[in-house]
Amino acid sequence: MPFMTPFTPRARSGLALLRRGCGLATLLVLTACGTEKPPPGCAKATPCESPRWQAVEQQGDVPPALWEASASYSRTSGDSTVVYRFGGQSGNFPDDFTVNDFHAFDVATATWKKLASPPPAARAEAVMIPGPCDECVSVVGGRGRFRTGSDQMFPEMWTYHVQSQRWEQASSEKLGDPFAVRRSSALVVEVPQAGQPGKKTYYAFGGVGNTLPRFATTPTGLRNDVAVHDEATGWRLVTTSGEKPAPRAWAAGGYDPDSHSLLVFGGYRLGADQGPDTPAGELFGPTNYENDLWSLSLETLTWTRLQPEGPLPSPRDNAVSFFDAAHGGLAVFGGQRFDGLSTEMWFYSVKDNRWTEVAFGSGSPIPPARVGGISFVRETPTAYELYLNGGASSDGGASEFFDDLWKLTWPKQ
Repeated sequence: MPFMTPFTPRARSGLALLRRGCGLATLLVLTACGTEKPPPGCAKATPCESPRWQAVEQQGDVPPALWEASASYSRTSGDSTVVYRFGGQSGNFPDDFTVNDFHAFDVATATWKKLASPPPAARAEAVMIPGPCDECVSVVGGRGRFRTGSDQMFPEMWTYHVQSQRWEQASSEKLGDPFAVRRSSALVVEVPQAGQPGKKTYYAFGGVGNTLPRFATTPTGLRNDVAVHDEATGWRLVTTSGEKPAPRAWAAGGYDPDSHSLLVFGGYRLGADQGPDTPAGELFGPTNYENDLWSLSLETLTWTRLQPEGPLPSPRDNAVSFFDAAHGGLAVFGGQRFDGLSTEMWFYSVKDNRWTEVAFGSGSPIPPARVGGISFVRETPTAYELYLNGGASSDGGASEFFDDLWKLTWPKQ
């Protein structure tokens, strides 16, 4: 989905070229230029423009340095160039507080505007989607603070109407199943509706289900169910079949239009060696981070665990991602590993069933490693543009908090 914010509250705690093959030329052909392998020696490898990061100068009411906010485009009758950012968290434990800041960002001019309409209560890591009406955007679910000893979740949906500048809480009939939206830190994916141009369906996978102490060890602390939003009836859970991913939050993924399926990568889970009695201090070890890859067919709602060939990204959560339909694969950047933050970029080719680590263009800067930033994608005729804003340099202990904005240009050719 073009806007996903799977990030974490907890005390969890460079990019390299391929080591074999023909170095940078091979790397770029395998990622930015598709999956066709170059001739031996790489002498005739197709030249391609490299993916490249750049810092973006922001204008207007630049939001404060926060993490774990949410973002989405609004629903419009045409192509939207405005992204809305809601909520988040400031500071680290014990001085961490959720907020209800609300901003609009004009992508075309890189200008922020703080919106003054009284918004919903403060929360972090809510699901955000274009609303069920023209010129609106919706905030779904979300959580309060962790480590308070209580359960602070928001099983509700609020819609902001752009023209009237008013918030409206969904009625029980429009909300649907409250349990379906009782989550935060979920993977949210936008899927076009077949035969209905402009219509989209929104799927939410996994996420956090409560903020109780040692939440990962509780029955609803981590989820692996799938919720679907319908404009008429609201949110509902769908029944899936096959072996399912372990319950998890802060996963990455996207929608593959060729196979009409969702891809789910990595995330944070209860380790296979852990259980209800695992001490809190042991819940952020190597087995809590995943690098597995799953596909959910939307035709049959059947899960399949994929077994990619070759090197794999290290286990992580909190990565940002988008699906590159031009080359048929999932692009993944950054994330939180057991041993620290990452600034790696990887590309999964569906056709080749293979991950490839991506090198950036010569001289390209790289954003500071972070967790809890917002991300969204703008598609142009020649490239995908991945934007990254805000976040924290750590999700435990002293942190630097960011209010910067970065753009990754990912060429289609």
